[in-house]
Amino acid sequence: MSGFGVLRRPIRAAERGEGQGQLIAVLSVVIIAGFIIFKTLPVYWREQNVKNELADMARKFAIGAKGFTTEKELESQWAKISNEFQVPEEAKFESKRQGGKVILTVKYTEPINFLVYTYDWEVNAEASDATGRY
Repeated sequence: MSGFGVLRRPIRAAERGEGQGQLIAVLSVVIIAGFIIFKTLPVYWREQNVKNELADMARKFAIGAKGFTTEKELESQWAKISNEFQVPEEAKFESKRQGGKVILTVKYTEPINFLVYTYDWEVNAEASDATGRY
């Protein structure tokens, strides 16, 4: 009854640690993706907050709310918002009225410093509201 033994092939040195190489590759990709998200998420969050505040300013400027009736008051409100969300000083803020519409635009570039490369994140936010709607 000795004819049914387990056949084993010899272990080769090249096969050892094969799973560890794949683990290292997957972990490095996950770490790099996590780092990119870690660096870009705050900039994206600030951009979305600036767009939201700009839409709110356009609505208030269109109805002539207190503190939003003149261009000068509007610029002082923008200064508060830009300080709150750390918008770069070189940001261009424009406000104009066209017919029955108020249009506010903000343009700026925010650098994101990755270890070996600096990416310039461009923000072009625009908000508009109709004056006769309310």
